Amino acid sequence: MNTNICKIKKNIGANIKTVVHHKKNIIITATDSKYADFLTNHWLKSLQDNINTKNIDILILDYGMTNNQVRLLKSKNVLIQKCLRNGYVVTIRYRDIANFLSLNSYNQVLLIDSGDVIFQSDINELFNKNKNSYRAFCEKMTLINMNKVFLEGFFDKKKVKQMREILKNKKPINGGVIVGPADKMLSLAIEVWTIVKKKNAYGPDQTAVNYILYRDGFKPLPDKYNMIITTGGTDFFIKNSTFYFVNGKKISIVHNAGRNKFLRPIKDFGYGPNYNSSKKVIYYVIKHLAKIKTKIKRKHIKKYNGKL
Repeated sequence: MNTNICKIKKNIGANIKTVVHHKKNIIITATDSKYADFLTNHWLKSLQDNINTKNIDILILDYGMTNNQVRLLKSKNVLIQKCLRNGYVVTIRYRDIANFLSLNSYNQVLLIDSGDVIFQSDINELFNKNKNSYRAFCEKMTLINMNKVFLEGFFDKKKVKQMREILKNKKPINGGVIVGPADKMLSLAIEVWTIVKKKNAYGPDQTAVNYILYRDGFKPLPDKYNMIITTGGTDFFIKNSTFYFVNGKKISIVHNAGRNKFLRPIKDFGYGPNYNSSKKVIYYVIKHLAKIKTKIKRKHIKKYNGKL
């Protein structure tokens, strides 16, 4: 067994058991008591309503759900892994993903957020295209360059130099939806957990993912599989609580991303009737600022490249 896995297990101090399953692929997410109700009532319901899960297991990493929340989820045909919460969830989940994948055999793995995501149509195609590669979505605009902000102080100094070179002038990859073969996803999880030194802070996990995917290569996902409301750069409309592209096609995965609830551009985000009204001022301000910053960055890159 990989020595890094052994070290990870030792750090957990928990008994990770092999899960008996009969499905080829797996969707993995993480939650706590704050977001578990949204996961159950919106994320999971939309997934099970719209996606054929005949060949898909669903794993929920539990970082502090209540007993009632766990009981309810167990009745919905999902796998639940109790995990130790001793850091920022989006970072420490990679430790527990590594442990789980080291003990359970799958073909393809989808790692996806659950506190700000809903599904609107089947996504099985995700598991069948470019099966030997990482797949992820590149944001077309950005307000904060996380690949710069979350470097110094979050990784070893020697690693920062390597990462800065790899990430220079690269579009940000959104870590909210990542797909890949199980062996690659295991490798990704081990490395993210290993190289991020500040594990109790927001942000560096995404920088680590960007570094690894740009270094090793990946296939960009179309925006229908991670339609980020603001920085995705794609126009859309909402009709009867459902998100559509301007050409009338339904969006498969909607991602109402934003660290703070106030800055998320969709009010009452969720799945089903009477949800999803746009906070127009927030939406247009964030989108406009992101467009301006992206244009400035592109001019800088063009000028920089012209001097080489």
